[in-house]
Amino acid sequence: MPVRIVLAVFDTLCGTALVVSAWLALAEPAAAYVDPSVMTYTIQALAGVAVALSAVLGVVWRRARRWLLRALHIDENAGKVTEPAVEKLSADPAARAQALETAASQAKVERLAQGIRYHRPLAWRERLALALVACLTLSLTLIVVAPLEVVVAGSGSLVFNVTNVWLPLLVMALAIGTVAALALSAVRGRAFDVLLALVAAAGICALVQEISLNQGLPLADGTPVAWEKFGEQMATSGAVWLAVLAVLALVSALRPVATRVVTVLAAIVLVTAQGVGLAMLLSHKAADIARPVATEQGLTEVSPKSNVIVFVLDTFDTRYMDQVIDRYPDATQALGGFTYFHNSVGSMIPTRYGVPFLVTGHELDPNRPVFDTEEVTGWFAGDNLLDDAARQGYSVGVYSDTVAPGLEELAGKTMNVRAVSPYLANPVSCLRVLGATGLYRDLPWVLKPLFWFTTDQLNEAVVPRGERAADETPYAVDDPNYRRVLDTQHLTATDGAAAGSYRVIHLMGSHSPYLMDENANTEKLPQDEDSMIRQSMGSLRLVDEYIQQLKDLGVYDQTTLVVTADHGVWPWGNRRLPKATSPLMLVKPAGADTSVPMQVSEAPTGHLDLPATIREALGAEAQGPTVFDVPDAPRERTFYWTDHDGKIDHNIIEWQIDGDALDFSNWHETGRSWPVNMQGYREGDVLKE
Repeated sequence: MPVRIVLAVFDTLCGTALVVSAWLALAEPAAAYVDPSVMTYTIQALAGVAVALSAVLGVVWRRARRWLLRALHIDENAGKVTEPAVEKLSADPAARAQALETAASQAKVERLAQGIRYHRPLAWRERLALALVACLTLSLTLIVVAPLEVVVAGSGSLVFNVTNVWLPLLVMALAIGTVAALALSAVRGRAFDVLLALVAAAGICALVQEISLNQGLPLADGTPVAWEKFGEQMATSGAVWLAVLAVLALVSALRPVATRVVTVLAAIVLVTAQGVGLAMLLSHKAADIARPVATEQGLTEVSPKSNVIVFVLDTFDTRYMDQVIDRYPDATQALGGFTYFHNSVGSMIPTRYGVPFLVTGHELDPNRPVFDTEEVTGWFAGDNLLDDAARQGYSVGVYSDTVAPGLEELAGKTMNVRAVSPYLANPVSCLRVLGATGLYRDLPWVLKPLFWFTTDQLNEAVVPRGERAADETPYAVDDPNYRRVLDTQHLTATDGAAAGSYRVIHLMGSHSPYLMDENANTEKLPQDEDSMIRQSMGSLRLVDEYIQQLKDLGVYDQTTLVVTADHGVWPWGNRRLPKATSPLMLVKPAGADTSVPMQVSEAPTGHLDLPATIREALGAEAQGPTVFDVPDAPRERTFYWTDHDGKIDHNIIEWQIDGDALDFSNWHETGRSWPVNMQGYREGDVLKE
């Protein structure tokens, strides 16, 4: 190494000498007239001198350098490839073949000596094997593992479980991965290695995205997402993806063998990490997988004796009803005998707390230090409205996909909550919706809007429609499907319970996404206020149709109908209540004069008076004022707001309303709050609405 340094110093000195000599040849410029012909000869002479001097200096430098190389014992030709001696090929084929083999072997040695690696072209079978490793790993990641983790983690919002979808997803993933591998294996040379590296890089990026780049991912609850607010996340994840893809593509072009090794190792790491994660999640949620579900059994059955029917139109706010009435003059035409309670206050928000209150009649216990899963489960387990109905001789049906904390308890108190026999979802539906779920979770932020989904879409895609008996079909909140049920099956007065039928039917109502028009027909609408009003009217059309079929059966007069919402408008993404929220409240008692148009009441009532109203309709002791007993006079009412940051429920905050519920100046915090420890909505849980 020192001798090389000496040689480098010598070359530097010689080069410097040449530059200095040229610099000294420069003269100070002078202003004078010179005859052009004389100047031409002068330039030629100077050029000749310069060429001669440079030649002399170059020869001196070269000879001095050779002398220095000999003195330092440096072989100037070391590492260079020289042409071998020319040999005459023999006419003998065997000798000629041997000579060619020897030449090829010598060429390989020379290439290795120069740092040039020789790569044997991969056979098709070898390319296929590598392509299968990469493509199957990626397809299993996106089409099987990611959707299954979403299904298991979101069991509280879904009416199916992993046993219904794992096999169809696996079949589709294997098919897609195999087809992709066959296509990739058809490519040869460096192009194959680059494409193989890109597939492996996509798998690595998907794992990185899932682990560290999905913070703040919006809930799949149907609420429209303002994607423009996630510009930073889009830029960060996009940069990470591009960097990993570019690096592996470059490495594959320069070091294809090393890239193949990386591909296999990445596949092993991905399969191991995701397999362990999925297994842990499955073990943690094993009880949810085996739980019963609310089925459609009894959904179209009413009693010829007496009926109490409660419709829960999700998110249907009193203001929305006012807008519906303004836009559609016939909106209340079928509501003769009803009273519209315009000054209505809800119980809790959002749906996961509002629906359990409406089903059980229980509300938050202010004496408990924390609001948790155990408390809500206790609402279902303890004596509640369902028990009141059963004691009065009513059959009980609860149709909702938001009663997960009480499914075990509901199985013993209702006619329709039960375990269903195993079934497999349609593979195409699974791929269409659940496949998009995996892409939504694992792709970079900039692509997520293309694959955004809702839990309702998952339920609709998996639950079989018209293929199984009602007692084997899980109930999913799907208003257009409910319209089809009413149109094709119709209500029947076949419930043989001693006293009558009690039903709680949860529908989509005003909740986004807006997938239904004002006539309750399926139509994908823009996610704006106009569509919300149209869908709200569509949900009222469903109630109108139900009323008409009750009339056709001759049982409408002996039916009490309650049309309400689990909660009013939910200003999603606000940790403090920013405006008033008031659930729709329409009530028609049995025996009401239906020839009288809908009446409007400003009595200060709401969900707090609904349990007593239902008990009285069932023939039980009311245990409090009904909505009809509340005078139009000042009255304080309580509402519980959920402090929610888009993922986690932090606290339940108590509000007091004194006056018109639609006037937010009448709303005041009491200062009391309770921390939330609700499964699925606490720190560390995989969260879904």
